[in-house]
Amino acid sequence: MIVVSQVARAGIVLILLLMNGCGQPPAQLLEAAQKAVDDAKTAEAETYAKGDWLKLAQEFALAKDELVKQETVFPMFRLYDDVGDMLSTVVVYGGHVAAKASQNKEAAKTAALAMEQESLRTVVSAKRLMARALSGTKRDAGEAIKQQVTALEAGFIVIHGLIENGDYLAAQMQARALTEKAGAVSGAIRSAIEKATGKKPKTHA
Repeated sequence: MIVVSQVARAGIVLILLLMNGCGQPPAQLLEAAQKAVDDAKTAEAETYAKGDWLKLAQEFALAKDELVKQETVFPMFRLYDDVGDMLSTVVVYGGHVAAKASQNKEAAKTAALAMEQESLRTVVSAKRLMARALSGTKRDAGEAIKQQVTALEAGFIVIHGLIENGDYLAAQMQARALTEKAGAVSGAIRSAIEKATGKKPKTHA
């Protein structure tokens, strides 16, 4: 009968501990998580799903911190289970964030195009009023009106350029401001026409 000494038993236990504790870093999961984050960034989540993007970035940073923490532990005590779970969460959540960003961007595009058309309508209305004003107002007043309408047209070109470049949120902001400005300019032109002719000009769509 073979009797295993205490030293031998201790050696066997140590080997088993080393075999169980020496797990491998989840390299494939780390790569998948990085890709999920990159895909969300490509979908412009930083702009169109900002809150979700910040949460995703935070979750990924925590997972990487935990990975680094395990790398500093003595090999036999390294455990990558939590790291794997955290990275898996990043992979799944990253896909959600990318999809949400894409949806929000498409909605922003639709809204920007609608607001572009509204701002164009107000600029055209102001330009029609300008044509009437130039024939009935003094030269100085007419030049001031022309400069204002020219500025409106330039503003519309900026909006169109923003949409062409895919900057839909900025386009919305500019279009909203231009529409308000065009309305104010039209009001001023109507006042000038009324002052010059004594009659209120009709409003055209």
